[in-house]
Amino acid sequence: MNVPALDMAWLELPRDKAGFVRRECPRCQRNFKTRPNRHDAGMLQRLLAGYFPFENLHEAYTSEELPAWHCLYCGHRALPDAWLTPEQSAHVERMARAWANHVRYEQLAYVQRTLSHNPRPTFVSVAPEPLPRPLPPDEEVLRTLPMVCCGEEVQASWDWQSILICPRCGTHHGGVSGRQQVQLEFVRE
Repeated sequence: MNVPALDMAWLELPRDKAGFVRRECPRCQRNFKTRPNRHDAGMLQRLLAGYFPFENLHEAYTSEELPAWHCLYCGHRALPDAWLTPEQSAHVERMARAWANHVRYEQLAYVQRTLSHNPRPTFVSVAPEPLPRPLPPDEEVLRTLPMVCCGEEVQASWDWQSILICPRCGTHHGGVSGRQQVQLEFVRE
């Protein structure tokens, strides 16, 4: 018996040519970019699970605790799913609803494939629409800056000249004027 497989589609946040992912602060709504990290997958999994109307919701959440991130500009602290842009958030919702429709279709189509067991079905399954296409790559170029505290790079707006805050650990970095300036303070222990 041949059971058609659900087309696998990957869900990932779009990257720019340098590999950075756009984030948007839920408070100040300014955009910045960070490199993708291992917590992105757990965050997307939690978001998708919230849109799926099926059982076993507890199985969709990883046991790993997701760390809070900081806004590069205002320092606001929130969980990773709060940093999606409206376009990214809408895409995740569209993808989750499309996957849910495909799963529902496969569940209903099973009856048609096993018609010999039930010759009088009371419904007809209708094939769902194709899964949404991935978001296009991010094309905007921002200024790349090192976050010395965590050994990572971020991309900030070209016109931002004030203090920058590391998205991962919250360390404050001196403002930028002309060239990159990082203020380090060594503490004797």
